[in-house]
Amino acid sequence: MKKNFRGMTLAALLLSASASAQADNNQYVPANDSPQAFVGDVASDAPVHVGSPFAAPVAPISDYAPVTVGDLQPAGFFDGGLKRAIGGCDSCDSPGCDGVGCDSMCGSKGGGLAGLLNLCGKDGWMRAEAMLMFHAERQAPPLVTSAAPGVFPVLPAATVEFGDDLDGGLSGGIRTDVGRYLTDSFGIGGRALWIGENGDDYSASGDQTDAAARSLGRPYYFVPRFNPGTAQEDSVIISQQNLFTGNVQAEYATDLFMADGYARMTFCHNKSSRLEFIAGYTYAELDDMISIASFRSDTNAGTNPNLAGTAFASLFDTENRFNGGQLGFESMVARGRWTARALTKVHLGNMEQTVRKVGTTTDFLANAAISTQNSSVLINDEQGTQTQDVFTFIPEMDFTIGYRFRDHVSFTVGYTFLYFDNVAMAGDQINRNRDTGNIGANVTPVAYDIVEGSHWVQGVSLGASIDY
Repeated sequence: MKKNFRGMTLAALLLSASASAQADNNQYVPANDSPQAFVGDVASDAPVHVGSPFAAPVAPISDYAPVTVGDLQPAGFFDGGLKRAIGGCDSCDSPGCDGVGCDSMCGSKGGGLAGLLNLCGKDGWMRAEAMLMFHAERQAPPLVTSAAPGVFPVLPAATVEFGDDLDGGLSGGIRTDVGRYLTDSFGIGGRALWIGENGDDYSASGDQTDAAARSLGRPYYFVPRFNPGTAQEDSVIISQQNLFTGNVQAEYATDLFMADGYARMTFCHNKSSRLEFIAGYTYAELDDMISIASFRSDTNAGTNPNLAGTAFASLFDTENRFNGGQLGFESMVARGRWTARALTKVHLGNMEQTVRKVGTTTDFLANAAISTQNSSVLINDEQGTQTQDVFTFIPEMDFTIGYRFRDHVSFTVGYTFLYFDNVAMAGDQINRNRDTGNIGANVTPVAYDIVEGSHWVQGVSLGASIDY
């Protein structure tokens, strides 16, 4: 409950960030409003000279016809002639025609795609960004340990080689955003985000005849079924001097994909900035996986004439599928060739969580498999696939700065943050409490509870934006 409260508070702050940042700017004009001003308002205190032929009495203010803010904008001249809005733009205030100002091509139809579609100078947008992202450290219990040669690799004295905090470092990805304005104050668009696999792997081996080889083990917490009061740390030996020769491979990976379709409506704007309300539909996939496989055998023919060996494999796989809506704001400010954007929104909806646990123990004789059981070092009768649906939310923040080096093309750099609440991560599903008697035995699978957690992703983006 406390975690959900903190998360909802974060989502509310993100939703209000863009709007509150512009709240004190009294120059904004609501998108569908037409504030009136009077000529007398700007000329009633103009100085005149004694005897001037223009010093006639000023008529009462009520005699002047009202004009809109757009009528008071200065007209530009080009080659001695008056430059007027053409090509579908009502005025330089049209946010669909010029983005956030009128210093480029307001009123002129662009060539190529813009001309083919009979669009105003900047009715549409296409953005592509390369993403450099970091995932939050994934939590998992110790999964592989090592110890000095000949020493039993049991915790807490052993060294954790794989497990605990799993940090996959930097991952690359791509984000695209395409859309167009249907009117001066309403547009539609679609966006997709893909982050490449974030993870790492570990592998090691040891020879029982090598006096310098470190011992390797797969740790667990031994809880006897009939005498739990004697619970203690334990480990399955993979390799140890004079006992076993073996190897172990472990890996983890996290993948992220998001796609959304949205509509944007201008909330308010002025000559150099705009605030828009965004709403739409979002689909997201967040997958996480941990696997550990090991093999051990006594290679001493005197003590193991049949060359018996054992392979242990454990897989923890989670899938999170989100379907829901999104609400947020995007604010844009332009100064000359520079543009700053701030997008804050929250995705709200259903998260389908799926957890799959698979464990096997395979016995070998003379390097040939003779039997396989459905349990492993960290997987007992709580195995198989479980699914549940939960309500969740995904706050998102994007801050971008762009530099326009052509009328329709800008380079951009930005920062992105995503927070996933109520997701199933692989490391959270591992229960390291085991009864030694169940390791490597055939068991009857039973249902288990999905453990929920959270995850975040953040990083920087480098890209280009084309307004057409």
